[in-house]
Amino acid sequence: MRGWFKRFASTALAVLVLTCLSACGGGPGSPSGSSFWSSATSLLSRSTKVAVAPIIGTPPQVATDLTEALVAAGKDRSLTLIPGTSSSANYTLRGYLVATNERGGAKISYIWDVTDAQGGRVARVSGDEMISGHANGDPWAGVDSATLRAIAGKTTSQLAATLSRGGSAPSAVAASDASPPATASAAAPAPAASLKSNGVVVAPVAGAPGDGQRSLTTALKKRLYAGGIKLANGTTANVYMVKGSVVISDASSGKQSIRIDWLVLDPSGRKLGTVSQQNTIPRGSLNGPWGAVADAAAGAAADGIIKLLPKSS
Repeated sequence: MRGWFKRFASTALAVLVLTCLSACGGGPGSPSGSSFWSSATSLLSRSTKVAVAPIIGTPPQVATDLTEALVAAGKDRSLTLIPGTSSSANYTLRGYLVATNERGGAKISYIWDVTDAQGGRVARVSGDEMISGHANGDPWAGVDSATLRAIAGKTTSQLAATLSRGGSAPSAVAASDASPPATASAAAPAPAASLKSNGVVVAPVAGAPGDGQRSLTTALKKRLYAGGIKLANGTTANVYMVKGSVVISDASSGKQSIRIDWLVLDPSGRKLGTVSQQNTIPRGSLNGPWGAVADAAAGAAADGIIKLLPKSS
């Protein structure tokens, strides 16, 4: 059970540890084009090695394919990316992704924390990738190799620029930290100014086996509170709401597929976005106490949920 939990916590559950997201393409004041490639990569040593930790928030196959795309993209930017942990790596790249349905398609939002050999964070890079024309449903269904190559290319270009500056974030990333959360603004217009938020209600999680309803709900409340979110009860007016639901279905070889969706609603009941998580687990392993798994799931989802909420919450 302990070994499975480590895999569950490291590969499964959802959406980026977001400060906020912005497009990674060149904008005012941000480097772009071939001159940017040369200036960023010329300062990097060919021996720069970056371990790619298990990616959080994606289906397992997407995580595998994206890791391979990162390795390939890194070669063009004088970076040696190594899947998994490596004692020889200079840095570790830890990624967190979330997929949401948007008007006219789906959006894949990503954030990567870069840590040095001592575990100290030296940079954070982030961005979004739109999938046009994707129908409503599972937003991960529209992810193809081109999408993953685009994410890998933008990620490694920002990573190369960051490391070439000795670990300080490039201007394009620094600018994004002052921008409003991209997914929240794209998912729905902001509530009217007169509709002041009185906090966030976390509804009891539906569909969870074992003690998941209680433990998941409690764990998410703790994570949101730790993230600076004001919690409210169901009798309070003008509150945002988070509704969690769990669906478990049979898979092959004694396994089950688990999916957790966290729906975020504004005070008027309008959908702001959904944070989705999924993984494959041993059949029946969550029929009893969830224990630390609930905290891992809530921890992985909380930052994506906070990203969808206005700062005033």
